[in-house]
Amino acid sequence: MENSNELLKEEKEAKIREEIYAIDVRLQELDSIFEQYEDALTEREEEILSEEELNKLIDEYHELKKKKKELAKNFKKSKWEMIPLWMAVYAVCQFIFSFFLVQIQLSFYFTTWLGGLIYKAWDTGSWLLYVLLFVIPVLSLLASLIIFLKLKDRTKRKIFAIIFAIHGLETLVTIVYMLVVILK
Repeated sequence: MENSNELLKEEKEAKIREEIYAIDVRLQELDSIFEQYEDALTEREEEILSEEELNKLIDEYHELKKKKKELAKNFKKSKWEMIPLWMAVYAVCQFIFSFFLVQIQLSFYFTTWLGGLIYKAWDTGSWLLYVLLFVIPVLSLLASLIIFLKLKDRTKRKIFAIIFAIHGLETLVTIVYMLVVILK
């Protein structure tokens, strides 16, 4: 079923490409006619086309340009179609896990778990707990920053910049909230 849909889509695209090619050929023919008309007019002061014929050709030229533009729109991808699946999944996951209530819970569980392991071997005092609370938010931002810096495609980079900005704001809110709670 999916293969037949792809074949139909490819056939449709091929027909559109052929139609665009035919339009391009006709536009070149019209350009040539206009050039000959201008040359005859400037060199010999002779009109090889009547005013009515010239207007018809100009109208045809404009109509073909419009039609070509409409057909070309079928090949342009929207910005949403250019977003890779992994980026969409990453954005959804980050938005969920960066939500301050979720991130606070994750940070608390991580701190309790890792702090318990470290305190069995080494008594560090309370500063370690405070540091561990901020490890998850900082690592999350660092991972997003690394991905952002690794992207080469300009469009994907712009889209990921939006994701990174929203993720950064959510994480910043979480960190500020955690600091307020800790410093009380």
